[in-house]
Amino acid sequence: MTDAAAVLASIPDAVIALDHQGCVRLWSRGARRLFGPEAAEVTGRPLDELRLGWLSVEGGGAHRLLLRRSDGRAFNAVVTATPLTLPGEPDGQVLIVKNLEPWIGPAGDVSEPTEGLDLEERLGATFRAVMEVTGADFDPGESLEELARQLAIQGRRLLPGVECMVAVVPAGRQDSFHCLGAAGPAAERLIGRTYPLEGSIAGRAVAAGSPQESVRMDQEGADPGLLASAGILTLRAVPLLSRQPLPDGRTAVGVLTVLRRQPVHFSSEERRLIDDFGALVSLSIQRAEFRAAADRSMERLQLAIDVALDLAQSLDVQDVVRRLVRRATVGSRADRCVLLRIDGAETVVEDAYDVDGLEDVVGFRQPVGAQQLMSRAVFTRAPVLGGRYDLTSMPSSLRRALESVRHTATLPLSYAGEVVAILVLSRRSDPPFGREEVETLRLLAGPAALALRNSFLYAQTHEAGRVKSDFLDMAAHELRAPLTVIGGYLSMLREEAFGPAPPSWSGPLEALEMKVGELTRLVDDLLTAARLETGRLNSVIETVDLSEVAAQVAEAASEPVELLLPEDPVMVLVDRIQLRRVVEHLVANAIAYRRVDVPPSVRVEVSAVEGTHLRRLAVEDEGRGMPPDLGERAFDRFQRMEDHDEPAVPGTGLGLYIARELTERHGGRLELEWTEPGRGSRFVLYLPAAAGA
Repeated sequence: MTDAAAVLASIPDAVIALDHQGCVRLWSRGARRLFGPEAAEVTGRPLDELRLGWLSVEGGGAHRLLLRRSDGRAFNAVVTATPLTLPGEPDGQVLIVKNLEPWIGPAGDVSEPTEGLDLEERLGATFRAVMEVTGADFDPGESLEELARQLAIQGRRLLPGVECMVAVVPAGRQDSFHCLGAAGPAAERLIGRTYPLEGSIAGRAVAAGSPQESVRMDQEGADPGLLASAGILTLRAVPLLSRQPLPDGRTAVGVLTVLRRQPVHFSSEERRLIDDFGALVSLSIQRAEFRAAADRSMERLQLAIDVALDLAQSLDVQDVVRRLVRRATVGSRADRCVLLRIDGAETVVEDAYDVDGLEDVVGFRQPVGAQQLMSRAVFTRAPVLGGRYDLTSMPSSLRRALESVRHTATLPLSYAGEVVAILVLSRRSDPPFGREEVETLRLLAGPAALALRNSFLYAQTHEAGRVKSDFLDMAAHELRAPLTVIGGYLSMLREEAFGPAPPSWSGPLEALEMKVGELTRLVDDLLTAARLETGRLNSVIETVDLSEVAAQVAEAASEPVELLLPEDPVMVLVDRIQLRRVVEHLVANAIAYRRVDVPPSVRVEVSAVEGTHLRRLAVEDEGRGMPPDLGERAFDRFQRMEDHDEPAVPGTGLGLYIARELTERHGGRLELEWTEPGRGSRFVLYLPAAAGA
């Protein structure tokens, strides 16, 4: 026999070579053992004639098929097809047939008892059952416990008279093992118990990375008294190890233990069966762990999205902080959460949430360096896991809330490299915070820091705006009094209350009156802007003819204004004085920004918007216009248009801002319809029509 023939004869699987017509040209010993016929009986015959339940295999690769022996018995098999190329001959095919019956049981019977099967068949039947168990859908909160129970049931069926227990190494306590599932009276007494790995046969198995066995369980083990009272003397512990770390960093997944009462070592065949089953259990638990980790990752991502959306709904500091501490507590399964704002070298408690209802001291200040965990988190810009904080310098009410805390997670909230706040989460019982909670906190940190920074800036801006508005209000009041006095004396001089005025006074008096008028309008603008911001501007709403107001403003304007008014009144529901101020600002703006040496051309048109309940007033000029990039910024406070080719226009830059704000207070809108440098601009005011108009 040649070397090639000897190798072929030693292969347990069936090897069949076919020519290009599908006729058998080689039939190995494995083929004879699997199908029945001798090589001489089948060589040269088409494979289809053998009535082996054959299905053609095209394109190479592996295919699972249901085949039939010569005696008619069916079996499951995997058939691998590869091309056969010989010099000078058309291509044929080589088939390798592997019998799956030892692994998944006889075809058509998935529940045959294992007692009557040999070692290979018994493991195969168990493999089939394990695959069914791991493919089942369990409730997410109980999936690992249910899987462990089902695996233990299958483990008990491996050998007569044994019991089985499946334990896991918890992610937060990798120095211990937790009994998760069991089958058998004694083994089931261990369910829910946690034992240290050190000093136990399970610990020796995990440390050695190989199975450990003992027939003196009455003298050793995690709980020898419990096992001895149940009559358990023999135990084999198989470590469940992962070549690649699980998402939480573990490589020790758990321990499979098989127990029996007789003080007799397991045989080599029994050990192989138990150890191979342990490999299946390890893979099953790893699969469940990875699936659970994937689910938790999706939950963390969804939590981060929800937090970002939730926090984006408000710019109020207290509201943002309140939402954040509650979201963080739930998302990290903590008992307590405190948010502290960084204020220089100190932290200030902004808000807290405690599932037990214990209060915190909002506003409590403490140096950052007073707490080592907090100081390290700020310095490293990374989450810090640890135990309880130092309580010596804290108020008594705060000490009561924190004295039962066992584990903490301190998360710095950073934006642009600056720590803006610190989130401290606490647990009063095991497990401690772990890698997954850190990942959750990292996902929360970004949107939380951004939301807090925005809310802090908004609060600062709001406070600065309030201070500025108060100042403008005060300044306007203080300026108005002397202006009123000056205006009164000018009127008395005009009316010659102090006697006839020399003719030479006429020009100066006119100039003074003009400047007093400009200053009065400036003060009025400042006062109106301040009251608009603080909401202290009162309105008297009445029905007003828009055309009438337009005519009054045009008549009082310093330059001629062209009016285009409809014959019928255009009634709107507004404050008459405030509406007149809006139109005055629009007309004054059109006159002020005229071109040099070109008479101002201002047109005011009043009309109804067809098909709507809106009324329209448009102010159009042929003046300087505005650059395209100014656009909506023309309505900002103190916005001035600078044109170096034209003389500067006096004013506060508040006119268009006040006009739009007053318009919107009446449910209308003010728009810049178009503008072009050198050609002019067109502003359009829209107001709701009065009822019945």
